[in-house]
Amino acid sequence: MLHFSADALVLRAVARDEHDKLLTLLTADYGRFYAVVKGAHSARRREIGSFEPYTFGNFELGGGGSVKWVRNATTLEAFGGLRYDPEKLFLAAYIADVAYDLSGEREPAHEMLSLTLNTLHRISEAKGSLGLIKAAFEMRAAAISGFCPELSGCGRCGAPVGDSICLDVMNGSFLCGDCLHRASLAYSREVDELGERNVLCPLDASAAAALAYVVRADAKRIFSFSLTDPVSVDLFCRAAEAYLLHHLERTFVTLENYKKMQITHSSVTKENTARGI
Repeated sequence: MLHFSADALVLRAVARDEHDKLLTLLTADYGRFYAVVKGAHSARRREIGSFEPYTFGNFELGGGGSVKWVRNATTLEAFGGLRYDPEKLFLAAYIADVAYDLSGEREPAHEMLSLTLNTLHRISEAKGSLGLIKAAFEMRAAAISGFCPELSGCGRCGAPVGDSICLDVMNGSFLCGDCLHRASLAYSREVDELGERNVLCPLDASAAAALAYVVRADAKRIFSFSLTDPVSVDLFCRAAEAYLLHHLERTFVTLENYKKMQITHSSVTKENTARGI
């Protein structure tokens, strides 16, 4: 495969030297790979915007090794709403890092690319809760990457979920109040007698229903749910993040940066409100 064309999302873009850029691209058919852009910093290149992170474009590529080179590029979607909002931009960086981590080199990534593009679009256009978008992405990304939980009922007794419920993160299932009470001794310890971690996230009925919906929904309708109670929103977001990070056994610098940005944004908003701005 010496020359080919592919629609690709730029996950990362770093300067290779004074003139070139090294892009990390995610494509549906060819998975994740690297591509060099010669003269990327030259203002004479009309396609310079296509080489920015979190840009989706059509790339004409050459080379048969692990690193391709870009012959030409055309922007298909720039997600302009990300560029002027630091909180959205920091969240996009985290989303891209997760997509990078959960995609393989030269392995088809149809579902991951579709989910990531859909998520970036939602973030770019969002006027509401970025937290719900982030959590839905985290739970669905975990599900399509081999960590799909079974959320049809309690993982121990099979009973329908009620108001008192937990997400048993490491076992990938719900745990009803009765089963949690019966297993309280084992689950009171962070690590059980077999060395397995116990990670339980409390939920209410609404948060549990939202988690189950995100896992099962059609790809085009992942974000078509509603949570309005702040308590339910918080439980949903905490559980989704915990589920993804514990199964990946890592965190992300970009996630920590996003959380710091949230704190800064919240502090500025409160200060402006107090000053009547």
